[in-house]
Amino acid sequence: MLGKRNKFILVIVAILLGLSLLAAGGSTKVAEIKFGEDTDVSLGRAGLVFTSSQYNGTVKITRVSRGNLPGVSAPSLTQNAIHVRLYNENNQKVTYVVGPVYVYFKIRGPEQRLWNRGELTIYYFDGTKNQWTECPTSFIFKSGSSRVSCRVRAMGL
Repeated sequence: MLGKRNKFILVIVAILLGLSLLAAGGSTKVAEIKFGEDTDVSLGRAGLVFTSSQYNGTVKITRVSRGNLPGVSAPSLTQNAIHVRLYNENNQKVTYVVGPVYVYFKIRGPEQRLWNRGELTIYYFDGTKNQWTECPTSFIFKSGSSRVSCRVRAMGL
């Protein structure tokens, strides 16, 4: 039978382990980007790629739960949406981007079948129209990790 002290230590270890797992699998990712470099910032199965970046600064990706989506009607999502923000080296928000910047989602079997049937694409939220808009989406096959991707012009949802 465990003594009170040992039980207390086990509880503390369990709490610390739980907190470390929450921190590792958090719902926000912040990363530094550098001018001229290729940078891939991912959060779970979603991510953003800067190819020959035109920016020095930071990018922040946050998962958005399906119940918190704006607009009159949200598309049926296979993954949680992401909100992407970009800040330049002076910590000023950058809304519109230049250069090749791509958002992507890694897809698995069921999503792959949806793609093959033409039933899977990426959407972005157009705040000026208060609606979700289809983004021209491409399929990228990588050994062990297929992705759907689209080039973005604005940071957002």
